[in-house]
Amino acid sequence: MKKYFFTCLLLISYCAVFGQTSSQSNNLIGQSFITKTGIVVFPYDPVSGSYDKSIHFLINDDTKFYVYKVHKEGYIISVWDFSYTYKKTIRTDSSKVVKYINKNDFYQRLKPDTDLNKHLPDMDEYYKMTKVQVALLPDTPKIGNSPLIKYDKLAYVDSWANNMQFFIPLEDFNDNCESIYPKNNSFTWGFLSLPIKVRFGNASGPFTVEEKVNFGISLGYKHQYVSKIYRASNILGGVSIGSVKVNNQSDPTITSASALSFSGGYMFQYDKFQAGIFTGLDYAYSAPGWAYQGKPWIGFAIGVSLFGESKTSASNDQSQAAQK
Repeated sequence: MKKYFFTCLLLISYCAVFGQTSSQSNNLIGQSFITKTGIVVFPYDPVSGSYDKSIHFLINDDTKFYVYKVHKEGYIISVWDFSYTYKKTIRTDSSKVVKYINKNDFYQRLKPDTDLNKHLPDMDEYYKMTKVQVALLPDTPKIGNSPLIKYDKLAYVDSWANNMQFFIPLEDFNDNCESIYPKNNSFTWGFLSLPIKVRFGNASGPFTVEEKVNFGISLGYKHQYVSKIYRASNILGGVSIGSVKVNNQSDPTITSASALSFSGGYMFQYDKFQAGIFTGLDYAYSAPGWAYQGKPWIGFAIGVSLFGESKTSASNDQSQAAQK
């Protein structure tokens, strides 16, 4: 009986661990990562659902990619961030000239029987380097009509592979890659609090600084930067309902009134820290004689989580947006 009990307990534990691991792996689909070092990858064929071990390439360090699919031995990834031009610096005795060269011209002239080892490329022409030149074993393609055969002598994945799919072994993914936030332009909305409001003096009231929390809903445009730590610029407009200080001459006991506030401004976010500047107008309808009725103010937001977005987790902010 004890043996049966422990067998069932072991089976339940295994299923729980396996289910959790599988769920975590599936959660990586669509998320963006960057390589910390060079990694060998293999072309993946989505039709057959297998990767070709007879062709391999190096993905250079600091290469951005996203996880397309979970494979039993690793992950299927797609690269997108390679530029179609490269900057070549030509130095002379008296000057330095920078030229931008289209790499596609080189790739279009490339043929399967091209001997690339005749000339050693310059250091800034890494995209021309061959497997022999970086001490990689040469390929022996099994698929004669593979579109990658013309590139099989090249060492590095580059712009010719943008939006192609590759297999990356699980160990390399876990040890040599880290997650990033990709470039993304999107609509955003959430709740904004402004701790400080500055009201300008006028004929009816003096210059004042209010230190209070004004809480309301805001929406607008968000530009998310490519970064290992979340960074974003937000252009926001919003509306809120709060209370303002009033000076009621007819009834001194009334010191505040409800007000409708319209605002707009800019906020920068670095991880959880946020800083922004806003301007707007307040309308206290229950106090029509209020000194700052409809007058512009400036608000400052410096702190942690002052603007809470509708999506707050890193995984939700990941995207497959192409980065040019």
